[in-house]
Amino acid sequence: MKTVIFGGTFNPFHNGHLLLSREAIKAVRPDRFIIMPSHIPPHKVAEELMSDEHRLNMCRLAAKELGDIAEVSDFELISGGKSYTVITLEHFKELYPDDELYFAMGSDMLITFLRWYRPDRILELATLICNCRDSRDYEAVKAAKADIEAVGGRVILTECEPLVCSSTDIRKKLDKNEPIDDLVPPSVAEYIKRKGLYRD
Repeated sequence: MKTVIFGGTFNPFHNGHLLLSREAIKAVRPDRFIIMPSHIPPHKVAEELMSDEHRLNMCRLAAKELGDIAEVSDFELISGGKSYTVITLEHFKELYPDDELYFAMGSDMLITFLRWYRPDRILELATLICNCRDSRDYEAVKAAKADIEAVGGRVILTECEPLVCSSTDIRKKLDKNEPIDDLVPPSVAEYIKRKGLYRD
């Protein structure tokens, strides 16, 4: 069986995340697609990070857009502290010892991947799947793929047109009371509105 894990802050989960999810599913045809909201991301500064509960709920709503194979895990949220991918993958390898594991990410993460904690072990555990967030990243992504493969890793690049969509920009729009309906799944937009999220 094949299991794809898609990790991130998802602050909030937006249409760019949905596109990456769909492309990863199309590329790998997994039996399980697991969305994994992080507690504290170790690779970037998470500004205005919404509560674990709200981010988990938004991920659950978004997962319904992906069909029955999609689920949401609270493993990193419950674990607390910094959310290291290697620990998450070790957990799922123990849970599904016979599965092929894949880890999905955006281009910004692939470009910095070899500076992550224990990239060597991550590459032993999983194949990486990457979708370009911006067409301007493409050359850097190809170079990162070559560098990762040079140390024995496996990288799948999806071929769809990038959808430029940023959680930061969405939060800014919400703070200015601007519409975000074209940037997030409808159920997520409704949840944000109902709960009054991302407004000072």
